[in-house]
Amino acid sequence: MSDSKSKDLIEATTTSLSSQDLDEKKLRDYYNHLVTAKHAELVLQLTEDNFLAAQEEAEKLSLSDVKTILTHSYGLHEFDPNFPHAILAKIKEVVENEEIFENPEKHSLLVQEMKLEAAVLATSSPHAEVRAVVNNTDDVKIPSSTIRSWIIGLGFVCVVAFMNQLFSVRQPSISVQSEVVQLLSYPVGKAWEKFLPDIGFNLFGVRHSLNPGPFSKKEHMLITIMATVGSTLPSSRYIISTQFLEKYFNQPYSGSFLYQVLMALSTDLMGYGLAGFMRKILVYPAYCLYPKCLVTIALNSSLHKDKNSCVVGPGKKSWFISRFQFFLWAFLCMFVYFWFPKYILQALSAFNWIAWIAPRNVTLSAMTGFSKGMGLNPLPAFDRNILTHSVDPLVIPWNTTINKFLGTLVAGCMVAGMWYTNAFNTGYLPINTSTLYKNNSSTYDVQQILDDRGWLDPVKYQTYSQAWMSSASLRYASKGLDRRVVELQNYVLWIVAPDSRLGALAEAAG
Repeated sequence: MSDSKSKDLIEATTTSLSSQDLDEKKLRDYYNHLVTAKHAELVLQLTEDNFLAAQEEAEKLSLSDVKTILTHSYGLHEFDPNFPHAILAKIKEVVENEEIFENPEKHSLLVQEMKLEAAVLATSSPHAEVRAVVNNTDDVKIPSSTIRSWIIGLGFVCVVAFMNQLFSVRQPSISVQSEVVQLLSYPVGKAWEKFLPDIGFNLFGVRHSLNPGPFSKKEHMLITIMATVGSTLPSSRYIISTQFLEKYFNQPYSGSFLYQVLMALSTDLMGYGLAGFMRKILVYPAYCLYPKCLVTIALNSSLHKDKNSCVVGPGKKSWFISRFQFFLWAFLCMFVYFWFPKYILQALSAFNWIAWIAPRNVTLSAMTGFSKGMGLNPLPAFDRNILTHSVDPLVIPWNTTINKFLGTLVAGCMVAGMWYTNAFNTGYLPINTSTLYKNNSSTYDVQQILDDRGWLDPVKYQTYSQAWMSSASLRYASKGLDRRVVELQNYVLWIVAPDSRLGALAEAAG
């Protein structure tokens, strides 16, 4: 609402209530407060507690502070796809208009809104999704690194890592994710809190107790972090399996425990090194948002949050059910439905209805089929595990989902074009498979091209056959190479030469 409309409303209200001798300034301030509160709710998406905290902080800010914060935030989030564009446009309008700061009394409502926005940017996360699950204050009295958290965390890490590695090379393949540990560790921690005694010792002036009190969300999050690291299998397992198995390279030395440890350390340390290089552009900036981490934090907050605030649900009806109760109901419904696509009616997991229309049509099966096909199907499955395998739209932002969809669509057109034009002789093979083939379309036997040491023998390779790949495998392999080049280029432009012309172009392109 513009200031002119605000003035007309105030004048009309004071005229109708002149007998009550109302003060116009107080009425204006009250009206600005109401409009600002509605702005905070609808535009900034602040909760009541966040609004009161931001309003208290906004009263301490001067106009120069507001301008400095807004200018810095605009430069930081100008190309941030997760930052609300309406707020960004309003910030740009305010920063570029010097008249607002020279005559703030003429723009009292706008100044109050921008003060509130500056307070939010200065004291909390600029993203509503982060503010909804992460507190901007830390209670240092809540313990995190306790005997309880380390015993529970390390216990789950050992069990989960062993299970994931054991079943990764067996059928059916079973994978225990960190979310499972996050759920199971909660009742274990609460049971520890209830039954074990408060026995401890002092070390360097700090008391370490077997039962320090209530099972805190910090302890729970530490256990979840351990599980996240422990449940992720090292990429070296693929190299070791390929080297050791007789079906492939049959290199006995790869079965050595020392070799496997060194191989795992080398690949993991390489990953840690790359992660260290990328911290400056992928971790530290405020615009770097990782929605999957927010899901873990939200679940942790739901399990440990006692306050049951009202939430506006479908049909604009207020829901008073707690997050924990909602989670239990959703968990129960998902548990019941899981049995239908997984065991009772498995066709729901691969609803290949288009290919069923003409089972002998090669082109139709190649484009819409699930088995060695492209899987182009508007209604592919009724199994959430299948639908969210690549991207979860409930977790990932809409623009990221659309970006992935468009990228997949373009890659699919490239794969189909290669297959139809028989590029690299891919037209004789299934369009989408990771299997290697000989020149007669039979499965490739790697043992036929290796010498006694397990190394490539060029003479045997020329005699046997070169390896032929499907069009989808070729595109996937080229994507991996392209991605490495782009990652290196991005690092050079943003870190090595951020002030150079190339760095400026990269910043302008976002």
